[in-house]
Amino acid sequence: ELQLIERFSTQAAMEGLYLEMQPIMSLTAPHESLNFEVLLRMRDDKGHVIPTDRLIAAGEHSGRMSAIDRWVLSTTLDWLYHNQSRLAHINFVCMNLSGASLNDEKFIDDVVAMLEHHKLLAKRLCLEITESVALHDLNNTRRFIDKVRSYGAKVALDDFGAGYTSFSYLKDLPADLIKIDGSFIVN
Repeated sequence: ELQLIERFSTQAAMEGLYLEMQPIMSLTAPHESLNFEVLLRMRDDKGHVIPTDRLIAAGEHSGRMSAIDRWVLSTTLDWLYHNQSRLAHINFVCMNLSGASLNDEKFIDDVVAMLEHHKLLAKRLCLEITESVALHDLNNTRRFIDKVRSYGAKVALDDFGAGYTSFSYLKDLPADLIKIDGSFIVN
């Protein structure tokens, strides 16, 4: 993790990053639409995959999560742009945003600029915010949600139920999707 923190402070910070797309399919109509969740991955200098939890921890500790989230969004939008002819059955592509990014005004401005530049693709994005981050600053979260939704992007409240919240918060957060924490459905 210390090596990653050091790496994130150099020009080579984003080298080795790549995205995987995890399919999201309906259980009742699996062939009707195909959606994806973008998963961040990184390879080290020897080509070995770095564990994602280590990658995220290093990004957070180095203060570089906004830059990483910016890279993920930009790369995802580029992929959507270059594959538009093959997106007929794709309703949305989800990507997680870190709490640090949501508290970074420059990041929010950059997201708006990217959505402005890719207005036709914004409707295919679903930006995921973890429940704990969303509730940390409700006014800021609501403002972010309103901005990205004005471009047609969806917002998902991720890991719902993992924290100490109740359903009453759902009235305050205009999310399009709720992703229930896995602990509720395991076994």
